[in-house]
Amino acid sequence: MERFRKSQLLLALTVLLILLLTSCSFIDENGNFSLHKSTEQSSEVTAGNSSDNSSITNYDELDRANPPVYDGNNYVTINGNIPEFSKDMLSEAGLIVSEKGKWRTSQEGGIFSAVDGKAVKAYEVYEELDSLGRCTKAYGCFGRETMPEDGEERGDISRIRPSGWKSGQNWERCHLVAWAISAENANERNLITGTHYLNYDGMRPFEEAAESYMYGKNHHVLYEVEPVYIGKNLVASGVHMQAASVEDCGKSVSWNVYMFNVTPNATIDYMTGIVTTEEQATQEARLYVLNKRSEVFHYPSCEGAASISSKNRKEITATRTELTGKGYTPCGYCQP
Repeated sequence: MERFRKSQLLLALTVLLILLLTSCSFIDENGNFSLHKSTEQSSEVTAGNSSDNSSITNYDELDRANPPVYDGNNYVTINGNIPEFSKDMLSEAGLIVSEKGKWRTSQEGGIFSAVDGKAVKAYEVYEELDSLGRCTKAYGCFGRETMPEDGEERGDISRIRPSGWKSGQNWERCHLVAWAISAENANERNLITGTHYLNYDGMRPFEEAAESYMYGKNHHVLYEVEPVYIGKNLVASGVHMQAASVEDCGKSVSWNVYMFNVTPNATIDYMTGIVTTEEQATQEARLYVLNKRSEVFHYPSCEGAASISSKNRKEITATRTELTGKGYTPCGYCQP
């Protein structure tokens, strides 16, 4: 009987060791942390248009100079949907990586799958705008400490005009890190010009998964969002989002995705911020009133057209596409 108990104990220890080795992290050749994707992950976020995630394309890495092209789903996965974080990002959160690739808190013991939440440091970073005034990156270790207080309402963000913002184009001010996670309001380093499709169909399901994990618990999520611009475009083609839940080693929250900043059935000029729907693209030529000074065009019935001085006023018959192609901007009020 004693020998049988010892055999059972040895078997249990062996199984536990295997589980620990397969659920921990590793460091790649560049020194970055990457989280193994557990086969027992219980709450994988499904946010694509298709309920079948087999339609989601995976890219081994994200080429920022030539990002993925929209394929009908609102996101694609990167690196097999396995997030990758820098060692500096981990260190700032009070986590370190051992030589064997296991996450540990700064205290003795406790591999990442059993991290003491009290030893984890919540922090947030919003990097400076670049030389073109574009948002660059937001990241950190977010938790209940960074979230809004219960009952707190989101503040007004309408004064922020992110790079590429144009009125009357149905743009939305998209947070890189959601207000519900960060309590950041009118922070210009955390707001980009985004479509409703990106904001609600793309990012929101992922944000809500992270918020649900953190809320009401002493739980934390490593979180990083970076807008991706092609060349000197002022509007991002998409955003690269990565996240991993800390206390349960990524079982509740774990993703590495690229979200498309698009509007289905519309064309976006990512340099100017002008959006043209299929209907607008096929419109025939009609009469518009052009402000030669501001280079804004209006419907003749628009109040803005009535206030243009005679020296700056010009009536022109053209298609909307012809005018936007010449650099003119549609009025944000009458939205021609």
